[in-house]
Amino acid sequence: MHRRRFLALAGAAGLGAATGHVTPAQAASFPYYDAGIPAEAHAKLGELAPYGVTALAFTPSGGWVVVTQDGRYFARGIPDACFTELGALAAAGRRIHCVAFPPEGGDRWVITTDRGVTARGVTAACEQRIDAFYEAGQQVVDVAFPPAGGDRWVVTASAGYHAKGVDDECYQMMRNLTQGGRRITRVAFPRAGGWTVVAQDEFHARGVPDACFDRMNTLADGGWQVHNVAFAPSGGWALASRGKVPALPADKARQVENAVGGSTIWQRMSAYKTPGVAIAVVTGNKIAWSTGYGRLEAGGSGAAHPESAFQAASISKAVTAIGVLRLLQTRKIALGADVRPYLGWTLPRRSCVTSTAAPTIDRLLTHRAGVIGRGSTTPAGACTGFDAGGGGFPGYGPDATVPTLLQVMNGAGNTQKIELSTAPGAEYHYSGAGFVLLQRMVEQQSGMTLAQYMQQEVLAPLGMTTSSYALAPAFELAAGHTTTGTVIPGRRNRYPESAAAGLYTNVLDLCRMVSWLNRAYTASGDITGPLSRTSVRTLLSQGPQPGMGRGLFIAGAGTDRFSYNHDGSNYGFKSLFTGYPRLGAGFAILANGSSTSLVTEIAAAVKKVYGWP
Repeated sequence: MHRRRFLALAGAAGLGAATGHVTPAQAASFPYYDAGIPAEAHAKLGELAPYGVTALAFTPSGGWVVVTQDGRYFARGIPDACFTELGALAAAGRRIHCVAFPPEGGDRWVITTDRGVTARGVTAACEQRIDAFYEAGQQVVDVAFPPAGGDRWVVTASAGYHAKGVDDECYQMMRNLTQGGRRITRVAFPRAGGWTVVAQDEFHARGVPDACFDRMNTLADGGWQVHNVAFAPSGGWALASRGKVPALPADKARQVENAVGGSTIWQRMSAYKTPGVAIAVVTGNKIAWSTGYGRLEAGGSGAAHPESAFQAASISKAVTAIGVLRLLQTRKIALGADVRPYLGWTLPRRSCVTSTAAPTIDRLLTHRAGVIGRGSTTPAGACTGFDAGGGGFPGYGPDATVPTLLQVMNGAGNTQKIELSTAPGAEYHYSGAGFVLLQRMVEQQSGMTLAQYMQQEVLAPLGMTTSSYALAPAFELAAGHTTTGTVIPGRRNRYPESAAAGLYTNVLDLCRMVSWLNRAYTASGDITGPLSRTSVRTLLSQGPQPGMGRGLFIAGAGTDRFSYNHDGSNYGFKSLFTGYPRLGAGFAILANGSSTSLVTEIAAAVKKVYGWP
């Protein structure tokens, strides 16, 4: 079964016309469905469902138990100690939230209530997590065990959850559903594999029986909350509700998911053959929500999470610009200074470019320094009339030797040498090569590699803990994919032109940067961080190129809808981030596919939901 998600549909038809195990009395109270379970279990579920089922579970050996919210219960074939404890808790007036049985069977079980837990034979880590929730004042509403057994489990509380050893995509769904202010209410695992995650007003499922999934959808269509899902070892299943979906505030994350390209994000990812996407959104200069979709690699088991690192491609330039202004600020170097004295290398120029025309740092940051791009200035001796398109780098695959930065500059890599092709200041040509010169300047003046300098001076101060300009950072990395959805050779190309294209980051780190830039720009004075307010204002103010700050693009200057942004396109990766200083808002999108359109559509969905320009 493909991953699917459904929202409860307000005003949809009720269950009266539906087929299944629904008696007239139940149709007027609480519905339930089941298939393939013992006849007695079906009968007792029918008797107890009108009273509101709070716990519904099967043992690995085929036993079962049903408990209602008013303390009624019936069980068959469960461990004697569990049955005795269940009776004692009911007699004491405890409300039973869940009864669960680890897949190893035997005298292993857990009962959670409104005032504590009783457990036997569960792993120490699981029991400790349950106890921790109660000690924190939360009630544990569900415990679930994947069929593989061992120290694998999910504990869901009234205001949180914790999982260990579960399928990564299952965890991805749990995380996503809680981003919009929803609570996870039930997690269940079929014995043959798969999972379902239920929140207050929707659910996700993978590998559950089609009939079960269809009946979950029937409940949702009727406005009923799916409170209970249980799978029998025989392959049977049972569902029960004890009330309608509660009135909840709008879930912005779900609204974005359903507004991508006139469809859902899942459908658009499939259409564009992009295996994984991560999104984060800033409101009030804080990360409001963050989500991940799909896989880090096609055919792999690792899910894409907001914490997952992707290649940021040309977003590298925007972050590098912060580092460049940091260098100018600390070393007292003028923004309008000629970059050449700071390179420790002679920048070649074509014969028609005069020696007095200066490629300033400011012009490099705004792509007007006369340094054009790779392979775009033929014939080699021309200063006009050539194709000036393209200013990026192809990167180096798994079998290629990665050149040094100096070799790149001298044309000893897979791109032409860097030179002045036009008069500095005269024309705009988007230029990754210009940022290579800025990288060289930073390294020469700081005595560190760009990766070391950016880590010390920018990334660490901004709390960007999963970001790096290293060729192969140690944290979990997404793999790039072609337009057909296949993994690119080597999973990721390498970019010694790090300032222009080599940043690895995640959407959380990018939004931390957005939040800081927003606050620093609107503050009345300096705030803690890599740049002074004056430098941030310089970064986000128009420079020599209309529509550009330094290292990023700007729009709506002088209005409350002022924004800055940059996108990125490396082999197998696409990216985009935007910040709105006056609105205290922004977002970041990272994708491990080759479709710019997908990232653009997601950005449009975010803007539409929030009303941003």
